Amino acid sequence: MKFLKLFLVFLIVTVTGFAQANVNIDALTDEQLQQFMAQAKLTGLSDAELETKAKEKGLSSDQIAKLRTRINNLSSSSSSNSSAKSIADTLVSRQKIVEQNIVQAKTTVKSKIFGAELFNNSNLTFEPNLKIPTPRNYVLGVGDVIAIDVFGYSDAKYSLRVNEEGLVRIPYVSPLKVTGLTFDDAQKKITQSLSKVYPEILTGKTSVQVSLGQIRTIRVTLIGEITKPGTYFLSSLSSIANALYVSGGPNENGSFRSIDLIRNGKKITTFDLYDFLLKGDLTNNRRLEDDDIVKVNPYTKRVELTGAIKRKAIYETKNGETLGSVIDFAGGFADGAYKEFFTVTRMGDKEKEIINITKNNYPSFELKSGDIIIVDSITNRFTNRVSINGSVFHPGNYALDNGTTKLSQLIAKAGLKEEAYLKRGLIKRLQDNFMPQAIDFNVADIINGKNDLDLRREDSIKIYSIFELQENYNIIVQGEVNTPGIYDYADSMKLQDALIIAGGLKDGATDKKIEISRRIKMGMAADSNAYAIVESFSLDEYNSRKTTLKPFDVITVRKDPLYKDQKIVTIQGEVQYPGKYILQNSKETMTDLITRAGGLKSSAYVSSAILLRNSYRDNLERQLAESKAYYTTSQSRDSTTKDIFYAEIKTPRQIVNIHLEKALAAPHGIDDIAIEEGDILKIPQYKGTVQTIGGVYVPRKINFNNELSFSDAISESGGFLTNAAKRKVFVQYPNGEVKKSHSFLFFRSYPKLKPGSEIFIPLKPERKPMSTGEIIGISSALAGMASIIYGIINLKK
Repeated sequence: MKFLKLFLVFLIVTVTGFAQANVNIDALTDEQLQQFMAQAKLTGLSDAELETKAKEKGLSSDQIAKLRTRINNLSSSSSSNSSAKSIADTLVSRQKIVEQNIVQAKTTVKSKIFGAELFNNSNLTFEPNLKIPTPRNYVLGVGDVIAIDVFGYSDAKYSLRVNEEGLVRIPYVSPLKVTGLTFDDAQKKITQSLSKVYPEILTGKTSVQVSLGQIRTIRVTLIGEITKPGTYFLSSLSSIANALYVSGGPNENGSFRSIDLIRNGKKITTFDLYDFLLKGDLTNNRRLEDDDIVKVNPYTKRVELTGAIKRKAIYETKNGETLGSVIDFAGGFADGAYKEFFTVTRMGDKEKEIINITKNNYPSFELKSGDIIIVDSITNRFTNRVSINGSVFHPGNYALDNGTTKLSQLIAKAGLKEEAYLKRGLIKRLQDNFMPQAIDFNVADIINGKNDLDLRREDSIKIYSIFELQENYNIIVQGEVNTPGIYDYADSMKLQDALIIAGGLKDGATDKKIEISRRIKMGMAADSNAYAIVESFSLDEYNSRKTTLKPFDVITVRKDPLYKDQKIVTIQGEVQYPGKYILQNSKETMTDLITRAGGLKSSAYVSSAILLRNSYRDNLERQLAESKAYYTTSQSRDSTTKDIFYAEIKTPRQIVNIHLEKALAAPHGIDDIAIEEGDILKIPQYKGTVQTIGGVYVPRKINFNNELSFSDAISESGGFLTNAAKRKVFVQYPNGEVKKSHSFLFFRSYPKLKPGSEIFIPLKPERKPMSTGEIIGISSALAGMASIIYGIINLKK
């Protein structure tokens, strides 16, 4: 609270202006005190400074004491404190926003000033080149190191630093004062002094070479409207431009054209950056000396040039420079500039004003600071454009001139294509009221010189193609051909052409049964219920007719009814020659296949044999997939690709319940079932175990013996789980046969076990316990029902 007390003292005496000896502290309201507390956060004074300033303004110790008492009373209310804090936070936030906006505005203005990017370009530093020979007019000063090389009859080398007195000391030579001399004058003075020590210098037998070994550092001060004013230590070869670069260049108010170099209290030169930016001229970019001052003056006149101009920017002008000069600064007009007149927004004494300038007087138009010149662009329209598109060789825009005023002339220039639709074309025209208008014409009449039309500016002509106005003609070839699919129709196409395009007939195709289905058109069929006209004939019969195909015909090549594809079955396991076999006929059975495979091995366990077969659903899905593959087959797909496609289709098989031991005992009997394409007959080795699966404590494999019962297997697996569904137990035998348990009265019988059997014990579904809400709901429903029943009984009484 001490901090807030002193802040309030200061704010009352400085903001309200009533810091006098007769100030009535008690007259201040709590709201005023809260506002002063909030504003206190915006000052940067310490507690001691605030108290001192309050006393300087005339507040007595009694008044300060009263203020402290009021503040203590006010701080006792937490709501007041929070309110003051809220107001303070709001004021601080607003001031930060204002400061950010000011910084952003300054940054925006500076970024638009012509030349400002020069000081943000990392590729341009204006650093002096220290690898060049020492300039002859370089003025020596304290700290420079002079390298002297004497060679010839005599040989000596010296590296001498200019001391604080401006002297260099050469051995055997009296001290020489070199400060203030140009490098050329210093070289002559040094050579003359050395000639007294080395007389051969005068005869030319000994030579002297003088160079600058190390350049001194000078101190330069930058003042005025500079981004980072201050004192800088630079190389003695630095110029005005070097100093401006290291200090960030002129700020948003600084002049780029009035930069003074002040030396010993006198202005030496004025540097204009525009000379360098526009002409590459650095004549006035004078070399700096120790204690020089570079002053950036405020700008006098600035104007903004925007619109269709090559370099949009804010430009600084001098007296005598006009709008023509500024446009030259900007590199001239952009290609699309409208040069008939320009718009100038000018700041008046009280209001803004608009000035229009014509192209005749803009070169001499006098500008004022703050002017904004807008160069407009030409309109996006054409004075003499017409266009033609569609079925012509050269679509696009054309000039409406003496050579093209008629529609026939335009069509002749664009060149009509052979497939152009000659019965109708279209002109899209914009009427005088700007409503679009469509004008149709007969293309044939126009090119024959009949009913020619006059063209108008912005007319758009559309010539249609006959292919745009009709459905895409094609035919479908399907059935027993190598590459079935949809193919483009060609006029006078025959059946043989279509079959060749489809890759020719398959090996199983018959040329005795070919169907052509044709679309029904007006007058082709008397029966309104007909879907298509279907004709069936042999290839020879079709050839004798000498007819051609029509668009959208569907050609179907049938399969030879006597042609059979090889059907493959597989036998695996304990036979002499397992593998794939081709079915000989539709009556071949399991025992026939075993006989062809060389018979059973001694290790075969016939009771566990299984037969895997594609289900009806699997076959149906395969047929649908093949049908889809057929209709999506591209012209480039050959038979090999199609076979690979079919092979990727998954066809899971299901177990067929068989009794192979009975079939072997009675070949071709009722148990010796016929095998089908894709069947897999598996005959395993003897498996001497029984597997328990599901609702037992330890599912496991159990060694089989003839005395092993169902109960024994359950016991060896740890017994049933508490949630085991005992009534739904079943056994699956190795041959795929399934048997479940049966119950009679209080007795339950389980299937007999065989080697390789699997016992499945399902689990009861988990029952979710009823929630309290469900129990209450059911109880309420039962109570309600009981009430209804009781009421009905009373009514009957």
